[in-house]
Amino acid sequence: MKVNIEKLLKTVPVTRINQIVDNEVYTLLEKFNMCGSIKVKPVYWIMKKAIESGELTKDKIVLEASSWNTAISIAYLANLFDFKVNLIVPASTASCKKKLIKSYWAELIELDGVTDDCIELRDRMFEENKEKYFLTDQFNNENNMEAHYNLTWPHIVEKLWKIDFFVAWLGTTWTLLWTAKYLKEKFPDIKIIAINPLNKVEGIKDYNKVRNIWKFYKDYKYLIDEVINVTFEEDVVPGVNDFIKEWYFNGISSWALLSWVKRYLKWKKWLKWVTISPDWWDYYFAELYKHIDSKNVVWCD
Repeated sequence: MKVNIEKLLKTVPVTRINQIVDNEVYTLLEKFNMCGSIKVKPVYWIMKKAIESGELTKDKIVLEASSWNTAISIAYLANLFDFKVNLIVPASTASCKKKLIKSYWAELIELDGVTDDCIELRDRMFEENKEKYFLTDQFNNENNMEAHYNLTWPHIVEKLWKIDFFVAWLGTTWTLLWTAKYLKEKFPDIKIIAINPLNKVEGIKDYNKVRNIWKFYKDYKYLIDEVINVTFEEDVVPGVNDFIKEWYFNGISSWALLSWVKRYLKWKKWLKWVTISPDWWDYYFAELYKHIDSKNVVWCD
């Protein structure tokens, strides 16, 4: 049986958050996508376009610097399509992630340092032997953006018809910006809200200084109507204990985002909001478990 990968990537479950009343709040559950996160979409789109253009061929090794969802998605899809992979990761990357990446037959190059150090090594390796590698270059590859335009939002709009607000996390910014581009074309009056993490949360703190991301953020930030800052203590922890009652097990960004949305909608009615839950909570379990109040956990009978 032939599997339609693009159809699988598009048709991700959408659920309504029941405890937010008087308004409709829906979230896209990307944890049910291939590889367990939304990052599989841009990785697939980058590889697809590179294969179609002839830039990625069987004699080349897929090269990237990443230690999280992008790395897992690259390792999985490259294995699926029979490409070799070199992934450069910080040595401090959690062992569970490294084991999962290796299980897909990817070769890991561990480096003492942070992600920027890994990117520098990646770029040197590519410049020294361009014929050997295909560089996915997730932060600068425009196919990263186009993935969300083609694979994320046509499905959601088809299901929900009209959307008043879209809220998303500022990580690499691609999901937010190109979702915003698509939705603004469909619904000119829609409001796009960006949630920006300030502390203890993986994300971008200062877009004026961050290499790789600033150019595209500058070019497309006009699509964002408002940027909201959130913190771990005020948004993530309350969100965990609030939404875990609904058996909502998602990542740090999802809890912070929904925590803010619930507060914002307290005195409002008849609005339709859509958010994205980009991944699953297992990567954050060790950090979050200590903050869970057991009284909020509803066990099965």
